[in-house]
Amino acid sequence: MEAIDAIMKLNKIFKSKNWVEKDHDEFVFDQFCTLFNNLEKDEERKLIVELTEKYSWISFTEYQGSILNALKLVEEIKLQNLKKIYFFPIIKPEDEGKIKSGPYLLYPLKSYKKFLPMYAHIKFEIITSFDFMSKDNLTLNENEKIFLMDDYIGSGETLKFCIDHLKTINDFRNQDFSIISIATQKEIYDSMKQMGISYYSDTIQNKGISDNYSEPELSGKISVMKEIERMIPGGNHFSFGYGDSEALITLIRTPDNTFPIFWKDYRKGRNKFNAPFSRDESVTNG
Repeated sequence: MEAIDAIMKLNKIFKSKNWVEKDHDEFVFDQFCTLFNNLEKDEERKLIVELTEKYSWISFTEYQGSILNALKLVEEIKLQNLKKIYFFPIIKPEDEGKIKSGPYLLYPLKSYKKFLPMYAHIKFEIITSFDFMSKDNLTLNENEKIFLMDDYIGSGETLKFCIDHLKTINDFRNQDFSIISIATQKEIYDSMKQMGISYYSDTIQNKGISDNYSEPELSGKISVMKEIERMIPGGNHFSFGYGDSEALITLIRTPDNTFPIFWKDYRKGRNKFNAPFSRDESVTNG
């Protein structure tokens, strides 16, 4: 696929996904065009186009709707006997008090209740401290539940740390937790469900390459992406996204679980270029 063909296809993608309505859409489009011009092989441009067709770009203005969608996925039969939900951010103990997306999502939850009639009889309690969740401070009744929240869950590393620590400081069981997210990778979603933990997410993503191609095409696509990533200084550390997540998503910020060519600046010769969803620094993976 030549650069001009890739750009024409990109234009159709932006229109079909309504990305032309987003803030910074012109910057993102221009950086995609620059990337297509800098890629040397047709198969490299073809792969980026194919992955962009699967890409999710969730802006801040879409957060409320996505959170409400995830909460509405909870089965009404599970809500009928509940009297209280403790909402807790998905964070590691050492990150408590830091600016993270999980705690930030919790603050407007009570104002969302008017859009959630199935939750009208349930008291929402917002908790951001592990100390409050300890056995000394909280005894979870049968008609109470813990909802763990974050905007995006990628490798599941932070989620597992959070759940393990909560179990360490209290007698919580897997069935005491429900996970609520705007977006998540299917691999961690399936893993938690297998453990008996309820999981609700507005967007569930497959791995961009591994889950979308079969052999022998799969091996070819992997080789093409590895060749593309050679353009990224230090790209080996983030190869195929943190934890090999192969994510294709941008939220308020692009998580490092996403293929790095979409967010990490790259070089061609002596020149440095911005990635389509460029950022100045990496964020903690989910």
